[in-house]
Amino acid sequence: MSRRQLNASDEIDYSTNSLSASVKSLAIRSLQLAKDHLTEEQLRNSTPEQVLQRMLSTKSYISTASSFAQKHKAAHSDPNQRYFEELGKGQCGTVYGLLGTATVTKLPNTQDKVKELHADYLMHLRIQEAIQMHDPDHEFSVRVPKLDTWHAPTSRFWAECGLLFDPHVDVNNFALVSERILPAPLPVREALVDALLPTAIRRRKQEFLARPENKNCLIRIYLGRRHTTEKQDRLQNLKLQNFPLHANEMEELGLDTAHFASLMANTLAILHWGAMVDGNDVEFILGSSPAQSKTLCYEEAKSLNMWQLADAVNIDFNRRTMEMWLIDFNQCTKIQDDKAGIDKLVKAFIFNDPYYPRPNQGTSRDRELWGVFRKDYLSTSHKLTQSPGPDTFIARVELESKKKSIDNLF
Repeated sequence: MSRRQLNASDEIDYSTNSLSASVKSLAIRSLQLAKDHLTEEQLRNSTPEQVLQRMLSTKSYISTASSFAQKHKAAHSDPNQRYFEELGKGQCGTVYGLLGTATVTKLPNTQDKVKELHADYLMHLRIQEAIQMHDPDHEFSVRVPKLDTWHAPTSRFWAECGLLFDPHVDVNNFALVSERILPAPLPVREALVDALLPTAIRRRKQEFLARPENKNCLIRIYLGRRHTTEKQDRLQNLKLQNFPLHANEMEELGLDTAHFASLMANTLAILHWGAMVDGNDVEFILGSSPAQSKTLCYEEAKSLNMWQLADAVNIDFNRRTMEMWLIDFNQCTKIQDDKAGIDKLVKAFIFNDPYYPRPNQGTSRDRELWGVFRKDYLSTSHKLTQSPGPDTFIARVELESKKKSIDNLF
């Protein structure tokens, strides 16, 4: 029984092949901005499931006048209101968002983590360049946060921004600056609670939503796992930060899981055979981004620092859209196209969280989803390399999954 069932019981077909590269890029960006608008009236008249179906499809945008949006809007207009707020802490670094901008800064948790954070920066840059080369307009891959720069303790960044951090933060430090993925808008978070969380949480929804960990809501796309009663989390452990959305829940909401599988497959193919990295411990998530009345191309954006970028685009925090993103590169390593490299690819795939569809799963829908992933991964990979490596990787994943399925019988 799924989480949603448990609670119940208590694209535009657009061809740009004939367009020049510049016009094609403009057309794609225009289509991305021309998404369906989910109005306040439609929100009032929609069920939680309908809100999630519209917004998590990544084909709609929503207008929200939440306190989050108003706070960022005010700081975007008035730089004097900008400051860094802590968003989350991982094993390597702590992430701070700059109010009024779509920018985050990641600082190492300790000096021992500086090397790991720098490796994260270099790998992020490598992956960003590969995706920019092979799918610059994200026609068939997910988005990667734009990388700004790497700052040393002697950088002018600290003279300009050090006082914007909380006094307890060590500002004599290294820093990785990149684009921020905004959390799911409030109506989406409310719908997640109403549609997927237990009655005990729904009864105190406002208190639950007011907690900081439930405001910073990013959604993990788990196409390789189905939620069951046995996997029901304890109430005290439930939160919207890094919220897991499982394959059966997406199906029940009417989401296009095949589209998600295709995006993942194409992106992983670029990581493997474009960037030549193993993709170890990366995450595929749904998060939001604000609308921009002026959209910069990659060449324009990469020449600006974070202050110039914030002022160069007119960001509308009241109007946001959900998009699929790829994050967390500090555990990735480079590979060679040989047996050792394939071993690393297979290990990274098998032992990552269950973002990808898995072969030899129990249901026909799971097998269909794996078929989509398999087909698109190989199709994109074969455009990047003439090597048999992609086919070997897929065959190895299927073999390892079959062994695991057999082991589970005993």
